[in-house]
Amino acid sequence: MARRFLTLLVSGLAVFGSAGPARAQTEPTLFAPVPLSATPPVARGALIVSEESARRALALGFAATAAAQAERLVASEPAGSAGRDAAALLLAAARLELGDIDGAGRALEAHGGERSPAYRLRAGLIAARRGNDAEAQAVAAGLRPELLAEEERPWFYLLQGMVAEAARDAGKAGAAYDQALAVATSDWQRARLRLTRERLRLSRGEATEEQATELRRQADRYAGRSVGTDYAVQYAVALSLLGRGEAATSYLQAHLAGLAETGAAGSRDDVRLLIGLVAGPDRAAGRVALEQLLSLGTDPAKQRMALYLLSEGARSVEARARLRGVLDGLLGSAPAHALTEEFLLARAELSLADGAYAPAEADARDLLARFPGSVLRARALTQLASVAWELKRFRTAADYAGQAAAATKDGAAGSALRLLAAEAWYRAAEAAVRAGGAASGMADYTTAAETYAAVIPSPPPGVAAADVMFQAVMAEIGSGRLDKAAEQIDRLASDPRFEATIRWQAEWNLARALQQKGAGEQALARVARLRAEPDAQARPPALRARLAWLEARLARETGRAEEALRLAREAPGQLGQVEESLAREIAGLDRLVAAEALFDLNRAGEAVDELVKLREEMAGSEPALLSYLVEADIRASGGGLVESQRLLTRFADDHRDHPRAPYALWQAALNAERRGEDVFYRDAYVLLEQLVNMPNPEAAKLIFEARMKQGDLLRRLNQFPQAQQIYEQELIYKYAQHPDVLSAQMALADCHRALAAREASHFESAITILERLRDLANAPLDLRAEAGFKLGDMLTQRGPVEALAAWGPVADALAVDPARTEELGVRGRYWLGRLLVSMAGLLDTQGRPDEAGEFWRMVIARGLPGVALARARLGEAEAPAP
Repeated sequence: MARRFLTLLVSGLAVFGSAGPARAQTEPTLFAPVPLSATPPVARGALIVSEESARRALALGFAATAAAQAERLVASEPAGSAGRDAAALLLAAARLELGDIDGAGRALEAHGGERSPAYRLRAGLIAARRGNDAEAQAVAAGLRPELLAEEERPWFYLLQGMVAEAARDAGKAGAAYDQALAVATSDWQRARLRLTRERLRLSRGEATEEQATELRRQADRYAGRSVGTDYAVQYAVALSLLGRGEAATSYLQAHLAGLAETGAAGSRDDVRLLIGLVAGPDRAAGRVALEQLLSLGTDPAKQRMALYLLSEGARSVEARARLRGVLDGLLGSAPAHALTEEFLLARAELSLADGAYAPAEADARDLLARFPGSVLRARALTQLASVAWELKRFRTAADYAGQAAAATKDGAAGSALRLLAAEAWYRAAEAAVRAGGAASGMADYTTAAETYAAVIPSPPPGVAAADVMFQAVMAEIGSGRLDKAAEQIDRLASDPRFEATIRWQAEWNLARALQQKGAGEQALARVARLRAEPDAQARPPALRARLAWLEARLARETGRAEEALRLAREAPGQLGQVEESLAREIAGLDRLVAAEALFDLNRAGEAVDELVKLREEMAGSEPALLSYLVEADIRASGGGLVESQRLLTRFADDHRDHPRAPYALWQAALNAERRGEDVFYRDAYVLLEQLVNMPNPEAAKLIFEARMKQGDLLRRLNQFPQAQQIYEQELIYKYAQHPDVLSAQMALADCHRALAAREASHFESAITILERLRDLANAPLDLRAEAGFKLGDMLTQRGPVEALAAWGPVADALAVDPARTEELGVRGRYWLGRLLVSMAGLLDTQGRPDEAGEFWRMVIARGLPGVALARARLGEAEAPAP
């Protein structure tokens, strides 16, 4: 008996009510929805790419880019999640870098978790920048640097220096600043720290007009000497503190022109850097001074600060293009610049910001080739991983992410990159399976599972360990190692981080995989064992209730209707301590199982009564809505196509936004088609047109199939030109990459063949399509067999030679080797049988009985359709002469 309701629970359309809030995502989840649970765990890959890109952008000076990426990360994660908290900390750091103190404060407000040392550090920096010295001092006193990540510790000492400066303890402040530079993890971070200190000097210092006048007098007095430049710089700082930035810039430019004649290279570096700080990289004076410092300077530390400032100012496409031009010139000069590595990395980052992946990849590769031992190696590898990810070259992305994880000294970053590698392997596996490479896909799933497992002990900040555990199980399921997946779930069950809801999702997916493998009994036995274990009652009530429903569900699906009915009736006894909304949903789904079990027991009347009561007693609930679809299925299976169609269309009309509404229209159209008359074919066509035009997002998943069915219906109605238009315009043109587009091309060939009687050009069009499909190496074998038969069948009109020439390659490819024939499905065997029978028959008529006999015997040996005819023909041919 056909049972269609099962697809509601296992298809990609399945979206049940959730026990918690839906999770916002930046990409669709990799995993199919699971009933009785919140949205499945988010696949972290794209989020990790974004987060790592934001961290790298911040480290390289692209603070505005980092802030924009962090904003999106905060918006994509649910409130209170670890991912949102990690993104909020990143956003606060980027806003601090941009001098947006209020924005940094708002970013911390998005942090809803424990006030970690990293959170308190940022809160202290914000307080210090706001002048809340007492609060900043309290934070600094309560923090211990050893509790901070290595990259965070320099900022702790910077905070201590700011607190000491506020207390006018110059000695302590200087020592703290020196300590910050000493523990910095890279030259880039030292550049950030120096810039931050210089900015603080320009914003938090004090000056009077009298002090400024005296500094100007001393600068003039010692003009042309290095001490004169020191006074000139202090004078410019005083002007800036007095709010006279334009005057400070003009004075420094004039002073710089005088220095050009003295050869004081170090002094010129100082002045150009200060012009860049006072005027800023957004203004021409500041930008030009910084560009000159890059090209003419002598102090790499100050040049690195200049590059950082210029990167910070590259916020528009035009600004990035200008900076890229500057870097082009510097990288093309000889001898090589001292900052060549930094220039390559920065130019790659500029390209990434504009989506120019080829030049970004080229620069990162160049850096690694020219400087194999570079301290920037990990950064360049993450750039390459990002490029490969965006281009969907997932195996390459996994390789680069793994290399980056090995190259970085940051433990949290290494964990994130290993998780990214696992995500990339998972996607590579999915892509391979979709492309027909099941073996390579399973190998990639295995690698993904092993990589996920390596991350479980210490997931990166912002990633729940339970999510990684779930994905590790999913990878094992994808690899086909279902026993290992079961062992892993059982092993993880003792880990308190493996949340009950996540375990439920893993158990559900394992059960579905076992069923698809034909091991439904094994799935049922596993769930029954879990429920009978001695510690079962110690599990969370919600998990016990979910498993009780699953056992009833599996019992029905494995043909144990009596047991399913008993379990469904008993299951509500598990709901006593379950949260009310979830308990109501489970109770309703238990009643759906009971109704289906009753129908399986030939008690259709009782089954319908159960569904009617469910709708009356649980009106508006998800199970009550689904009951319409179950009843429609029951009535259709009993021959009540009209009533089934009425229920389905009513459901779709009344609940147009429901995820099942498109499915209901699809089933209604199939019911209309099953009624087998032209008028009902037209009804089915109209229903499918409604489905295609539904604003419901789930309808998009059925559009291809709906259009294919419309084409088939039009052919049944002998409306071949209209069917041709459907196949060409609505399917082949719009869905060129769809996995079933070749089936649409086959249907189009059938259309052309039908129209050939009206116009000869259609005959040639059909031949062209069929030849291509027959010879397409990556086409499914079943389809190639069908195309080969139809091609030869058409060419019989031109004579036996052309027909046999068309059939021969298919027979050689699919029938000569028995193992190859075994790869065919039912449809492929049908078409290959027809092809061999046709070849043998044609050879017989050509007076070539020996050759015909080979093909008759091949039909028999392969067990193909036509065996009876083949035996009869061989019997006639080989019968002794009278």
